[in-house]
Amino acid sequence: MAEKNVFAEFLEQFTPSVVKQDESRTPYLVEHTGELKQAILLASDKGELMLRKFAKRVELRLVGKDVKEAFEEVKAIAWEHEQPLIKPQIRYGMAPSSDAVTIDLSNGEIVQLSAQGVDVLDSIPASNEELYFQRPSFQLPMVTPKLPCIDTKSALAKLRNFINTDTNTFFLLVAYMTYLMAHPKAKGVPYPILMIQGEKGAGKSFFCNNVLRGLLDPSAVSAMAFPKQSDFVLTINGMSLVVIDNLRSLTKRQSDLLCTVATKGTMTKRTLYKTAEVTMFELHSPLVLNGIHDFVKESDLASRCLRVNLEPMKKGNRRPEQELKADLEASMPEIFGALLTLASQALAILPDVEVIHEARMMDYAKWIGALERVWKLPEGKLQKVYEKNVESLMASGMVDDSLTIALTSMVKKLGGKAWKGKPSQLLSKLQEHEDSQYLPKGAAALSAKIKGQESSLNANGIYFKFGRAAERYIMVSDKPLI
Repeated sequence: MAEKNVFAEFLEQFTPSVVKQDESRTPYLVEHTGELKQAILLASDKGELMLRKFAKRVELRLVGKDVKEAFEEVKAIAWEHEQPLIKPQIRYGMAPSSDAVTIDLSNGEIVQLSAQGVDVLDSIPASNEELYFQRPSFQLPMVTPKLPCIDTKSALAKLRNFINTDTNTFFLLVAYMTYLMAHPKAKGVPYPILMIQGEKGAGKSFFCNNVLRGLLDPSAVSAMAFPKQSDFVLTINGMSLVVIDNLRSLTKRQSDLLCTVATKGTMTKRTLYKTAEVTMFELHSPLVLNGIHDFVKESDLASRCLRVNLEPMKKGNRRPEQELKADLEASMPEIFGALLTLASQALAILPDVEVIHEARMMDYAKWIGALERVWKLPEGKLQKVYEKNVESLMASGMVDDSLTIALTSMVKKLGGKAWKGKPSQLLSKLQEHEDSQYLPKGAAALSAKIKGQESSLNANGIYFKFGRAAERYIMVSDKPLI
Protein backbone atom coordinates (compact mmCIF):
# COMPACT_ATOMS: atom_id res chain seq x y z
CA MET A 1 0.00 0.00 0.00
CA ALA A 2 1.16 3.53 -0.73
CA GLU A 3 2.32 5.74 2.11
CA LYS A 4 -0.37 6.55 4.64
CA ASN A 5 -0.11 10.31 4.15
CA VAL A 6 -0.77 9.93 0.40
CA PHE A 7 -3.76 7.67 1.06
CA ALA A 8 -5.08 10.16 3.62
CA GLU A 9 -4.74 12.92 1.02
CA PHE A 10 -6.71 10.71 -1.37
CA LEU A 11 -9.54 10.29 1.16
CA GLU A 12 -9.71 14.02 1.90
CA GLN A 13 -11.16 14.54 -1.57
CA PHE A 14 -14.39 12.73 -0.65
CA THR A 15 -16.24 15.66 0.81
CA PRO A 16 -20.02 15.78 1.45
CA SER A 17 -20.54 17.22 -2.04
CA VAL A 18 -18.78 14.22 -3.61
CA VAL A 19 -20.05 11.28 -1.53
CA LYS A 20 -23.79 10.80 -1.07
CA GLN A 21 -26.25 8.12 0.05
CA ASP A 22 -29.69 7.36 -1.32
CA GLU A 23 -32.75 6.48 0.73
CA SER A 24 -31.61 2.85 1.09
CA ARG A 25 -28.20 4.07 2.36
CA THR A 26 -26.44 2.99 -0.84
CA PRO A 27 -23.30 5.12 -1.44
CA TYR A 28 -22.78 7.18 -4.60
CA LEU A 29 -20.03 9.35 -6.01
CA VAL A 30 -21.17 12.60 -7.59
CA GLU A 31 -19.58 13.74 -10.84
CA HIS A 32 -20.31 17.20 -12.22
CA THR A 33 -20.56 16.61 -15.96
CA GLY A 34 -21.21 20.21 -16.92
CA GLU A 35 -24.90 19.98 -17.75
CA LEU A 36 -25.91 18.07 -14.61
CA LYS A 37 -24.80 16.21 -11.50
CA GLN A 38 -24.40 12.51 -12.16
CA ALA A 39 -24.71 10.07 -9.25
CA ILE A 40 -22.47 7.06 -9.85
CA LEU A 41 -23.00 3.93 -7.80
CA LEU A 42 -19.85 3.34 -5.75
CA ALA A 43 -20.17 -0.44 -6.12
CA SER A 44 -19.97 -0.42 -9.92
CA ASP A 45 -17.39 -0.36 -12.69
CA LYS A 46 -17.99 3.36 -13.10
CA GLY A 47 -17.56 3.78 -9.35
CA GLU A 48 -14.20 1.99 -9.42
CA LEU A 49 -13.12 4.15 -12.35
CA MET A 50 -14.03 7.24 -10.34
CA LEU A 51 -11.96 6.01 -7.39
CA ARG A 52 -8.97 5.56 -9.69
CA LYS A 53 -9.45 9.08 -11.08
CA PHE A 54 -9.40 10.54 -7.57
CA ALA A 55 -6.30 8.47 -6.78
CA LYS A 56 -4.54 9.73 -9.89
CA ARG A 57 -5.01 13.33 -8.72
CA VAL A 58 -2.71 12.67 -5.76
CA GLU A 59 -0.39 10.41 -7.78
CA LEU A 60 -1.70 7.31 -6.04
CA ARG A 61 -2.01 4.05 -7.94
CA LEU A 62 -4.67 1.66 -6.69
CA VAL A 63 -3.80 -1.98 -7.28
CA GLY A 64 -5.02 -5.28 -5.86
CA LYS A 65 -6.28 -4.95 -2.31
CA ASP A 66 -5.87 -1.18 -2.48
CA VAL A 67 -9.09 -0.89 -4.50
CA LYS A 68 -11.11 -2.80 -1.91
CA GLU A 69 -9.60 -0.76 0.92
CA ALA A 70 -10.40 2.49 -0.90
CA PHE A 71 -13.96 1.30 -1.50
CA GLU A 72 -14.53 0.44 2.17
CA GLU A 73 -13.03 3.74 3.37
CA VAL A 74 -15.15 5.83 1.00
CA LYS A 75 -18.24 3.82 1.96
CA ALA A 76 -17.50 4.60 5.63
CA ILE A 77 -17.10 8.29 4.79
CA ALA A 78 -20.55 8.27 3.18
CA TRP A 79 -22.02 7.03 6.47
CA GLU A 80 -20.15 9.67 8.45
CA HIS A 81 -21.45 12.60 6.41
CA GLU A 82 -24.58 14.06 8.00
CA GLN A 83 -26.50 15.35 5.00
CA PRO A 84 -29.85 14.87 3.23
CA LEU A 85 -30.26 11.59 1.36
CA ILE A 86 -30.51 11.83 -2.42
CA LYS A 87 -32.82 10.11 -4.89
CA PRO A 88 -30.96 9.64 -8.19
CA GLN A 89 -33.29 9.73 -11.21
CA ILE A 90 -32.91 8.28 -14.68
CA ARG A 91 -33.51 10.35 -17.83
CA TYR A 92 -36.53 12.29 -16.48
CA GLY A 93 -36.15 14.12 -13.18
CA MET A 94 -37.82 16.63 -10.92
CA ALA A 95 -36.30 18.39 -7.94
CA PRO A 96 -38.42 18.48 -4.75
CA SER A 97 -38.59 22.29 -4.81
CA SER A 98 -39.36 22.64 -8.53
CA ASP A 99 -42.36 22.07 -10.79
CA ALA A 100 -40.21 21.79 -13.92
CA VAL A 101 -39.24 18.46 -15.47
CA THR A 102 -35.57 18.09 -16.34
CA ILE A 103 -34.75 15.68 -19.17
CA ASP A 104 -31.21 14.35 -19.44
CA LEU A 105 -30.43 14.24 -23.16
CA SER A 106 -27.03 12.65 -22.38
CA ASN A 107 -25.49 14.71 -25.18
CA GLY A 108 -24.18 17.68 -23.21
CA GLU A 109 -27.58 19.35 -22.96
CA ILE A 110 -30.72 19.11 -20.87
CA VAL A 111 -34.34 20.04 -21.54
CA GLN A 112 -36.42 21.96 -19.02
CA LEU A 113 -40.14 21.27 -19.48
CA SER A 114 -42.82 23.16 -17.57
CA ALA A 115 -46.16 24.90 -18.00
CA GLN A 116 -44.18 28.04 -18.90
CA GLY A 117 -42.52 26.43 -21.93
CA VAL A 118 -39.63 24.27 -23.12
CA ASP A 119 -35.95 25.23 -23.04
CA VAL A 120 -32.77 23.47 -24.11
CA LEU A 121 -29.94 24.30 -21.66
CA ASP A 122 -26.29 23.37 -21.34
CA SER A 123 -26.33 23.35 -17.53
CA ILE A 124 -28.84 22.66 -14.81
CA PRO A 125 -30.40 25.75 -13.16
CA ALA A 126 -29.42 26.58 -9.58
CA SER A 127 -33.02 25.98 -8.49
CA ASN A 128 -32.51 22.30 -9.26
CA GLU A 129 -29.38 21.84 -7.18
CA GLU A 130 -31.01 18.91 -5.31
CA LEU A 131 -31.44 16.96 -8.56
CA TYR A 132 -29.12 14.04 -9.30
CA PHE A 133 -29.18 11.77 -12.33
CA GLN A 134 -28.01 8.24 -12.97
CA ARG A 135 -26.80 7.20 -16.42
CA PRO A 136 -26.93 3.44 -16.94
CA SER A 137 -24.15 2.15 -19.16
CA PHE A 138 -26.69 1.22 -21.85
CA GLN A 139 -28.31 4.68 -21.96
CA LEU A 140 -27.88 6.41 -25.34
CA PRO A 141 -28.08 10.13 -26.15
CA MET A 142 -31.38 11.69 -27.16
CA VAL A 143 -31.67 14.06 -30.11
CA THR A 144 -31.79 17.78 -29.45
CA PRO A 145 -35.39 18.85 -30.08
CA LYS A 146 -36.16 21.38 -32.78
CA LEU A 147 -37.60 24.38 -30.94
CA PRO A 148 -39.66 26.43 -31.02
CA CYS A 149 -42.22 24.16 -32.63
CA ILE A 150 -44.73 26.34 -34.45
CA ASP A 151 -46.62 23.59 -36.27
CA THR A 152 -47.18 20.54 -34.04
CA LYS A 153 -49.76 19.20 -36.50
CA SER A 154 -47.17 18.83 -39.26
CA ALA A 155 -44.72 17.10 -36.90
CA LEU A 156 -47.38 14.66 -35.69
CA ALA A 157 -48.21 13.85 -39.32
CA LYS A 158 -44.60 12.75 -39.73
CA LEU A 159 -44.85 10.59 -36.60
CA ARG A 160 -48.08 9.10 -37.95
CA ASN A 161 -46.15 7.67 -40.91
CA PHE A 162 -44.32 5.27 -38.58
CA ILE A 163 -47.35 4.03 -36.62
CA ASN A 164 -49.88 1.90 -38.48
CA THR A 165 -52.95 2.24 -36.26
CA ASP A 166 -56.30 4.03 -36.36
CA THR A 167 -56.52 7.80 -35.83
CA ASN A 168 -58.17 7.74 -32.39
CA THR A 169 -55.61 5.28 -31.02
CA PHE A 170 -52.81 7.40 -32.50
CA PHE A 171 -54.02 10.41 -30.49
CA LEU A 172 -54.19 8.30 -27.32
CA LEU A 173 -50.62 7.16 -28.03
CA VAL A 174 -49.43 10.76 -28.41
CA ALA A 175 -51.18 11.50 -25.11
CA TYR A 176 -49.29 8.58 -23.53
CA MET A 177 -45.89 9.75 -24.82
CA THR A 178 -46.38 13.34 -23.68
CA TYR A 179 -47.75 12.12 -20.33
CA LEU A 180 -44.52 10.19 -19.72
CA MET A 181 -42.40 13.22 -20.62
CA ALA A 182 -44.30 15.45 -18.20
CA HIS A 183 -44.52 12.95 -15.34
CA PRO A 184 -41.14 11.63 -14.11
CA LYS A 185 -41.10 8.95 -11.43
CA ALA A 186 -40.44 11.61 -8.79
CA LYS A 187 -44.00 12.88 -9.30
CA GLY A 188 -45.31 9.55 -8.04
CA VAL A 189 -48.27 9.39 -10.44
CA PRO A 190 -49.61 6.12 -11.89
CA TYR A 191 -48.50 5.10 -15.39
CA PRO A 192 -50.86 3.40 -17.81
CA ILE A 193 -49.27 0.23 -19.20
CA LEU A 194 -48.86 0.47 -22.96
CA MET A 195 -49.90 -2.80 -24.60
CA ILE A 196 -48.76 -3.22 -28.21
CA GLN A 197 -50.51 -5.90 -30.24
CA GLY A 198 -50.41 -6.86 -33.88
CA GLU A 199 -49.89 -9.73 -36.27
CA LYS A 200 -46.56 -10.69 -37.73
CA GLY A 201 -45.44 -7.90 -40.03
CA ALA A 202 -47.25 -5.14 -38.15
CA GLY A 203 -43.98 -3.46 -37.14
CA LYS A 204 -44.29 -4.01 -33.39
CA SER A 205 -40.55 -4.38 -32.78
CA PHE A 206 -39.66 -1.40 -34.98
CA PHE A 207 -42.21 0.73 -33.16
CA CYS A 208 -41.01 -0.31 -29.68
CA ASN A 209 -37.26 -0.29 -30.31
CA ASN A 210 -36.99 2.71 -32.62
CA VAL A 211 -40.02 5.00 -32.45
CA LEU A 212 -41.00 4.68 -28.80
CA ARG A 213 -37.52 4.19 -27.36
CA GLY A 214 -35.97 6.67 -29.78
CA LEU A 215 -38.28 9.46 -28.66
CA LEU A 216 -38.63 8.62 -24.96
CA ASP A 217 -35.55 6.71 -23.82
CA PRO A 218 -32.88 5.70 -26.37
CA SER A 219 -31.09 2.60 -25.14
CA ALA A 220 -28.66 -0.06 -26.29
CA VAL A 221 -31.00 -2.54 -24.60
CA SER A 222 -33.84 -3.48 -26.92
CA ALA A 223 -37.09 -5.09 -25.79
CA MET A 224 -36.52 -7.97 -23.35
CA ALA A 225 -38.26 -11.10 -22.15
CA PHE A 226 -40.21 -10.96 -18.89
CA PRO A 227 -37.51 -11.03 -16.20
CA LYS A 228 -37.48 -13.44 -13.29
CA GLN A 229 -39.01 -11.98 -10.15
CA SER A 230 -35.59 -11.82 -8.48
CA ASP A 231 -34.38 -9.59 -11.34
CA PHE A 232 -37.61 -7.69 -11.86
CA VAL A 233 -37.03 -5.01 -9.25
CA LEU A 234 -33.51 -4.35 -10.62
CA THR A 235 -34.91 -4.00 -14.12
CA ILE A 236 -37.68 -1.64 -13.03
CA ASN A 237 -35.38 0.61 -11.00
CA GLY A 238 -32.47 0.49 -13.43
CA MET A 239 -34.26 1.84 -16.51
CA SER A 240 -36.44 4.79 -17.41
CA LEU A 241 -38.72 2.84 -19.75
CA VAL A 242 -39.12 -0.96 -19.60
CA VAL A 243 -40.19 -2.79 -22.78
CA ILE A 244 -41.14 -6.47 -22.48
CA ASP A 245 -41.31 -8.31 -25.78
CA ASN A 246 -43.03 -11.35 -27.31
CA LEU A 247 -45.50 -12.05 -24.51
CA ARG A 248 -47.81 -15.02 -25.01
CA SER A 249 -49.39 -15.18 -21.57
CA LEU A 250 -49.12 -13.79 -18.05
CA THR A 251 -49.54 -15.66 -14.79
CA LYS A 252 -51.78 -14.23 -12.07
CA ARG A 253 -48.67 -13.40 -10.07
CA GLN A 254 -47.10 -11.55 -13.02
CA SER A 255 -50.35 -9.64 -13.63
CA ASP A 256 -50.47 -8.55 -9.99
CA LEU A 257 -46.82 -7.49 -10.16
CA LEU A 258 -47.45 -5.36 -13.26
CA CYS A 259 -50.44 -3.72 -11.56
CA THR A 260 -48.21 -2.78 -8.64
CA VAL A 261 -45.59 -1.27 -10.94
CA ALA A 262 -48.20 0.79 -12.81
CA THR A 263 -49.77 2.38 -9.73
CA LYS A 264 -46.63 2.33 -7.54
CA GLY A 265 -45.83 -0.07 -4.74
CA THR A 266 -42.92 -1.56 -2.86
CA MET A 267 -41.17 -4.89 -2.52
CA THR A 268 -39.26 -5.95 0.58
CA LYS A 269 -36.16 -8.06 0.72
CA ARG A 270 -33.90 -9.06 3.59
CA THR A 271 -30.96 -6.73 3.79
CA LEU A 272 -27.74 -8.44 2.77
CA TYR A 273 -25.67 -9.67 5.71
CA LYS A 274 -28.46 -8.68 8.15
CA THR A 275 -30.93 -11.03 9.83
CA ALA A 276 -33.37 -8.52 11.34
CA GLU A 277 -33.54 -5.79 8.68
CA VAL A 278 -35.37 -5.46 5.39
CA THR A 279 -34.64 -3.23 2.41
CA MET A 280 -37.55 -1.56 0.65
CA PHE A 281 -37.50 -1.41 -3.15
CA GLU A 282 -39.86 0.88 -5.01
CA LEU A 283 -41.81 -0.69 -7.86
CA HIS A 284 -42.84 2.11 -10.19
CA SER A 285 -42.07 2.55 -13.87
CA PRO A 286 -43.58 3.10 -17.30
CA LEU A 287 -44.09 -0.31 -18.93
CA VAL A 288 -44.58 -1.43 -22.52
CA LEU A 289 -45.87 -4.95 -23.22
CA ASN A 290 -45.55 -6.30 -26.74
CA GLY A 291 -47.03 -9.45 -28.29
CA ILE A 292 -49.35 -11.05 -30.82
CA HIS A 293 -51.69 -12.84 -28.43
CA ASP A 294 -54.33 -11.58 -25.95
CA PHE A 295 -52.04 -11.99 -22.95
CA VAL A 296 -53.92 -9.63 -20.60
CA LYS A 297 -56.62 -11.75 -18.93
CA GLU A 298 -57.07 -10.12 -15.51
CA SER A 299 -59.53 -7.21 -15.41
CA ASP A 300 -57.44 -5.45 -12.76
CA LEU A 301 -54.50 -5.33 -15.16
CA ALA A 302 -56.67 -4.49 -18.18
CA SER A 303 -58.04 -1.42 -16.35
CA ARG A 304 -54.48 -0.09 -16.13
CA CYS A 305 -53.64 -0.65 -19.81
CA LEU A 306 -53.81 1.30 -23.04
CA ARG A 307 -53.97 -1.07 -26.00
CA VAL A 308 -52.50 -0.09 -29.37
CA ASN A 309 -53.34 -2.45 -32.22
CA LEU A 310 -50.85 -2.19 -35.08
CA GLU A 311 -52.11 -3.28 -38.49
CA PRO A 312 -49.88 -5.29 -40.87
CA MET A 313 -48.38 -3.23 -43.66
CA LYS A 314 -50.15 -3.69 -46.97
CA LYS A 315 -48.30 -5.49 -49.74
CA GLY A 316 -46.32 -3.04 -51.79
CA ASN A 317 -45.99 -0.58 -48.88
CA ARG A 318 -43.24 -2.42 -47.02
CA ARG A 319 -39.88 -0.68 -46.81
CA PRO A 320 -36.44 -1.85 -45.65
CA GLU A 321 -35.88 -1.20 -41.94
CA GLN A 322 -32.70 0.78 -42.57
CA GLU A 323 -34.63 3.11 -44.85
CA LEU A 324 -37.32 3.57 -42.21
CA LYS A 325 -34.67 4.25 -39.55
CA ALA A 326 -33.04 6.91 -41.74
CA ASP A 327 -36.37 8.67 -42.29
CA LEU A 328 -37.21 8.47 -38.59
CA GLU A 329 -33.81 9.83 -37.59
CA ALA A 330 -34.25 12.79 -39.94
CA SER A 331 -37.69 13.59 -38.49
CA MET A 332 -36.81 12.91 -34.86
CA PRO A 333 -35.78 16.48 -33.77
CA GLU A 334 -39.01 17.96 -35.16
CA ILE A 335 -41.23 15.22 -33.67
CA PHE A 336 -39.48 15.43 -30.29
CA GLY A 337 -39.90 19.21 -30.27
CA ALA A 338 -43.60 18.85 -31.07
CA LEU A 339 -44.19 16.32 -28.27
CA LEU A 340 -42.41 18.56 -25.75
CA THR A 341 -44.43 21.56 -26.91
CA LEU A 342 -47.71 19.65 -26.54
CA ALA A 343 -46.64 18.48 -23.07
CA SER A 344 -45.95 22.07 -22.01
CA GLN A 345 -49.29 23.28 -23.39
CA ALA A 346 -51.12 20.48 -21.57
CA LEU A 347 -49.34 21.27 -18.29
CA ALA A 348 -50.44 24.91 -18.56
CA ILE A 349 -54.16 24.05 -18.64
CA LEU A 350 -54.13 20.78 -16.66
CA PRO A 351 -55.26 22.31 -13.30
CA ASP A 352 -58.52 23.52 -14.90
CA VAL A 353 -59.42 20.23 -16.60
CA GLU A 354 -62.36 18.15 -15.38
CA VAL A 355 -62.52 14.43 -16.15
CA ILE A 356 -65.72 13.65 -18.06
CA HIS A 357 -65.32 9.86 -18.29
CA GLU A 358 -63.77 8.39 -15.16
CA ALA A 359 -61.11 5.72 -15.51
CA ARG A 360 -58.91 3.56 -13.30
CA MET A 361 -55.91 5.68 -14.41
CA MET A 362 -57.46 9.05 -13.58
CA ASP A 363 -54.27 11.08 -13.97
CA TYR A 364 -53.88 9.87 -17.54
CA ALA A 365 -57.60 10.47 -18.25
CA LYS A 366 -57.19 14.06 -17.02
CA TRP A 367 -54.12 14.46 -19.23
CA ILE A 368 -56.20 13.32 -22.22
CA GLY A 369 -58.73 15.98 -21.23
CA ALA A 370 -55.99 18.63 -21.33
CA LEU A 371 -54.92 17.57 -24.82
CA GLU A 372 -58.55 17.68 -25.97
CA ARG A 373 -58.43 21.39 -25.18
CA VAL A 374 -55.03 21.85 -26.82
CA TRP A 375 -56.30 20.15 -29.98
CA LYS A 376 -59.68 21.95 -29.74
CA LEU A 377 -61.60 18.66 -29.74
CA PRO A 378 -65.07 18.25 -28.25
CA GLU A 379 -64.76 17.88 -24.47
CA GLY A 380 -64.73 14.23 -23.46
CA LYS A 381 -64.31 12.84 -27.01
CA LEU A 382 -60.87 11.30 -26.53
CA GLN A 383 -61.67 10.35 -22.95
CA LYS A 384 -64.57 8.29 -24.27
CA VAL A 385 -62.25 6.64 -26.79
CA TYR A 386 -59.91 5.71 -23.92
CA GLU A 387 -62.84 4.31 -21.92
CA LYS A 388 -63.86 2.16 -24.89
CA ASN A 389 -60.23 1.09 -25.36
CA VAL A 390 -60.10 -0.30 -21.82
CA GLU A 391 -63.52 -1.94 -22.11
CA SER A 392 -62.47 -3.62 -25.35
CA LEU A 393 -59.32 -5.01 -23.71
CA MET A 394 -61.33 -6.29 -20.75
CA ALA A 395 -63.77 -8.01 -23.09
CA SER A 396 -61.14 -9.60 -25.34
CA GLY A 397 -59.17 -10.89 -22.38
CA MET A 398 -62.11 -13.03 -21.24
CA VAL A 399 -63.89 -13.72 -24.51
CA ASP A 400 -62.32 -17.18 -24.95
CA ASP A 401 -62.56 -18.12 -21.28
CA SER A 402 -64.79 -21.13 -20.60
CA LEU A 403 -66.73 -19.28 -17.89
CA THR A 404 -67.49 -16.42 -20.31
CA ILE A 405 -68.56 -18.86 -23.02
CA ALA A 406 -70.89 -20.70 -20.61
CA LEU A 407 -72.41 -17.51 -19.19
CA THR A 408 -72.89 -16.01 -22.67
CA SER A 409 -74.74 -19.13 -23.80
CA MET A 410 -76.82 -19.12 -20.60
CA VAL A 411 -77.97 -15.48 -20.76
CA LYS A 412 -78.77 -15.83 -24.47
CA LYS A 413 -81.26 -18.58 -23.62
CA LEU A 414 -82.81 -16.44 -20.87
CA GLY A 415 -84.28 -14.20 -23.56
CA GLY A 416 -83.60 -10.94 -21.73
CA LYS A 417 -84.77 -12.20 -18.33
CA ALA A 418 -82.60 -12.32 -15.22
CA TRP A 419 -81.66 -15.60 -13.54
CA LYS A 420 -81.47 -15.83 -9.74
CA GLY A 421 -80.27 -18.69 -7.56
CA LYS A 422 -77.62 -20.00 -5.19
CA PRO A 423 -73.97 -20.13 -6.40
CA SER A 424 -74.13 -23.94 -6.42
CA GLN A 425 -77.24 -23.78 -8.62
CA LEU A 426 -75.52 -21.36 -11.00
CA LEU A 427 -72.58 -23.75 -11.31
CA SER A 428 -74.96 -26.60 -12.16
CA LYS A 429 -76.67 -24.38 -14.72
CA LEU A 430 -73.37 -23.47 -16.35
CA GLN A 431 -72.41 -27.13 -16.62
CA GLU A 432 -75.30 -27.48 -19.05
CA HIS A 433 -73.45 -25.13 -21.40
CA GLU A 434 -69.79 -26.09 -20.89
CA ASP A 435 -67.79 -29.15 -19.85
CA SER A 436 -67.39 -29.09 -16.06
CA GLN A 437 -63.64 -29.75 -16.28
CA TYR A 438 -63.18 -26.23 -17.72
CA LEU A 439 -65.32 -24.47 -15.10
CA PRO A 440 -64.55 -23.58 -11.45
CA LYS A 441 -64.55 -26.68 -9.25
CA GLY A 442 -67.00 -25.43 -6.65
CA ALA A 443 -69.53 -22.73 -5.78
CA ALA A 444 -67.03 -20.70 -3.72
CA ALA A 445 -64.48 -20.79 -6.53
CA LEU A 446 -67.17 -19.71 -9.01
CA SER A 447 -68.19 -16.72 -6.88
CA ALA A 448 -64.56 -15.70 -6.38
CA LYS A 449 -63.81 -15.84 -10.12
CA ILE A 450 -66.93 -13.86 -11.03
CA LYS A 451 -66.07 -11.13 -8.50
CA GLY A 452 -62.44 -11.04 -9.64
CA GLN A 453 -63.37 -10.80 -13.32
CA GLU A 454 -66.67 -8.92 -13.02
CA SER A 455 -65.47 -5.88 -15.00
CA SER A 456 -64.29 -8.09 -17.86
CA LEU A 457 -67.53 -10.09 -17.82
CA ASN A 458 -69.51 -6.81 -17.84
CA ALA A 459 -67.53 -5.77 -20.91
CA ASN A 460 -68.77 -8.99 -22.55
CA GLY A 461 -72.40 -8.06 -21.75
CA ILE A 462 -72.83 -10.26 -18.65
CA TYR A 463 -73.94 -8.60 -15.41
CA PHE A 464 -74.28 -9.81 -11.82
CA LYS A 465 -75.80 -8.92 -8.50
CA PHE A 466 -74.76 -10.66 -5.29
CA GLY A 467 -77.05 -10.66 -2.30
CA ARG A 468 -78.44 -12.54 0.66
CA ALA A 469 -82.05 -13.27 1.60
CA ALA A 470 -82.64 -16.54 3.44
CA GLU A 471 -79.54 -17.77 1.59
CA ARG A 472 -76.79 -16.25 -0.54
CA TYR A 473 -77.80 -15.70 -4.14
CA ILE A 474 -76.44 -14.50 -7.47
CA MET A 475 -78.45 -12.78 -10.18
CA VAL A 476 -77.25 -13.01 -13.79
CA SER A 477 -78.51 -10.94 -16.72
CA ASP A 478 -77.52 -9.47 -20.09
CA LYS A 479 -78.43 -6.02 -18.69
CA PRO A 480 -77.01 -4.07 -15.72
CA LEU A 481 -78.72 -5.08 -12.47
CA ILE A 482 -79.54 -2.42 -9.87
